[in-house]
This record gives sequence, structure tokens and C-alpha cells, in this order.
Amino acid sequence: MDKIINNLKLLGISGREAEVYIALLQKKELTAPEIAKITSVSRTKIYEILQNLVKKNICNENYKDGLKTFSCIEPKIALHNILSSYETEINGKKLLAEEIEDNLMSLYKENESNESPLDYIEVISDKGQLRDRFIYMEKICKKELLIFTKTPFAQALEENIEPQSKISKNVRVRCIYEYKEFINKDEKNKLIELVQVYQNLGEEARVIEELPMKLAMIDDTMTMLCLPDRSLKSGLTSIIINNPVFAKTFKLIFETYWDKSISLEEFKEKVI
Repeated sequence: MDKIINNLKLLGISGREAEVYIALLQKKELTAPEIAKITSVSRTKIYEILQNLVKKNICNENYKDGLKTFSCIEPKIALHNILSSYETEINGKKLLAEEIEDNLMSLYKENESNESPLDYIEVISDKGQLRDRFIYMEKICKKELLIFTKTPFAQALEENIEPQSKISKNVRVRCIYEYKEFINKDEKNKLIELVQVYQNLGEEARVIEELPMKLAMIDDTMTMLCLPDRSLKSGLTSIIINNPVFAKTFKLIFETYWDKSISLEEFKEKVI
């Protein structure tokens, strides 16, 4: 019985309303005082509860021999009535939203020209949101994607070995991988395996001992920087800056590290 009441509560029926409705299911007709006697609802509250059930179309109100009586509506119909009331409410809100959309858009467009100088900066600290944002950057990239890859990774290295990239074939992808944290031979071989997978997809890859930060940059316009938190936590704070001047500066930094890095074949020779 408790489970039924809890499920009815999830549908928007209060605990007392559910208790009264269940009592009515077990009797053909009852007066308010009779319902109060077989439920935990007091006589002072029972009329309010019954009127709520009538308004929700899950209870009937009748008169018999001068007395007001109440009876339940068949559960199948009652549940349909509950859902219909929600549909009516949602449709009403949709119509209201359509009515006010033009007014809201007019206000938005009036303010569109007054952009804040910081509107092109976005700060992200959640790992899931960061991963989604990076996937979005890959998706909108048209010409070139530049990446610094280093630990900590958003997901395990083994999971990265199964790429789900949505990058267009027309995009030139260059990535530099840091190997400083890959200490033993097995760890370095995993890194080699990861790089080879992406090379097979057309990525140009190089390897370097240490990188200053995690970085992604698309089309000389948008730059993502991932910086370690200054707190004791091992999290990352990411900053996305949509500014061509800023991107131009970091492209020079990328090219500097690209020239200093080595090919995967050279790295393999070091490992072996």
C-alpha cells in the first residue's frame, strides 16, 4: 500500500489524497465523515481533500437521500484524467511562451549590440562539461585543430584508445603528446598505441617530454586552456577564449613546441 501511495505522490497526488482515493476504491460510496473514520485524515481536513480529488477528476461528488456522498472514478480513467490535466497545463505554457517570445527577442536584440568585453571568455571546471565542450570544438572545426595532450586525462588512457572523433576529413589535426608521466615501458607502450591509433585516422603527431599545459585551438580563433587548480584538489579549470588575436599568440607557442618535439618513430627508439 505504501508503494502505491508513493507512486501516486510522484504523479502529483498528495499522501492524504492518495489515502482517501484508495479508501474510496474499496467502497462504493462514502460520506465525508465515513471516510474520515477509515483514514488518518481528520474531519476538519476531509472536505478539503475530497474537493481536491473532485477538481483533479479522480473522484465523483453526488447527493443521496439529502447527503453528499463521494465515489472513486475507475483507476484507468482517473490516471488518464491526471495525465490529461498535465498535458493541458503544458500546452497552455507552450502557447504562453509563443506569445511572449517576440517580446523577449526584441529585448534581447536591443541589448545584443552592448556586448560585454568578457563575453568571449568561458570558464569550465566540470570534467563532463569539459569533454562535451571539446567534442563540440572538434565538430565545428573547419580547417585546423592544434592540441597539447598531457595528464591528467578526462578518461582512462585505455578508453582514449577507442576514438569517437567527429572531425571532418578536411581538417588538419596536429597533436603533441607529453610523455613525462609515463614512467615504465608498459606505460610508454600504451601511449605509443594511443598515438598510432590517431595517426591512422590522419592526425599528425609528435612527442615531447613536457608541455606547459593542456591546449586545444581551432581555426586560429578559439583556444581552450586547461590549467591545474591551485587548491590541493587534483582538478582542472578550463578557459575557452574565442578571440583571434589570443589564438594567434598561442599558435606561435604551439609551433615552438612542435619544432622541439620528436616523431613517434624517434620516441619508439628511446623506449626500446
